[in-house]
Amino acid sequence: RKELPKATIEDQKRICEMAAYFTHCNLQPIHQILTLRTALNLFFKLKNYKTAGSFARRLLELGPKPEVAQQTRKILQACDKNPTDEHQLLYDEHNPFDVCAASYTPIYKGAECESAPLSGAKYLPKFKGEVCRVDRVSQIGKSTAGLKIRRKVR
Repeated sequence: RKELPKATIEDQKRICEMAAYFTHCNLQPIHQILTLRTALNLFFKLKNYKTAGSFARRLLELGPKPEVAQQTRKILQACDKNPTDEHQLLYDEHNPFDVCAASYTPIYKGAECESAPLSGAKYLPKFKGEVCRVDRVSQIGKSTAGLKIRRKVR
């Protein structure tokens, strides 16, 4: 994320989207605090105050250190004064999603997707037939039977 280009507004929007997706990973609370702080700061700088406010609330629920909580409350107050998002992003915090392992875009619940049989990684349908980017062995969308063990009956 740090090494991605930030020259255009599209680049900044993509960085914000990636940070937002990362806040939904199942991490330990201390690491979750770090992801939420990063996303909060990025969204606030992009003037997406409504989404930044939701990150601030989620962060405060985790019980961060007092100085972090104080800074977060200040940002939350600023966000609550103007609860609007200036830029439209590919992120819906209320709809559960998987992240496509090839394009790193969300695949929302109910949308069509393909998966790799070995790693279980999810992909958009346009990647069907390609080699899995995670395990680099299996074919995306291929169905497999797996290992079958048969017992000899005497």
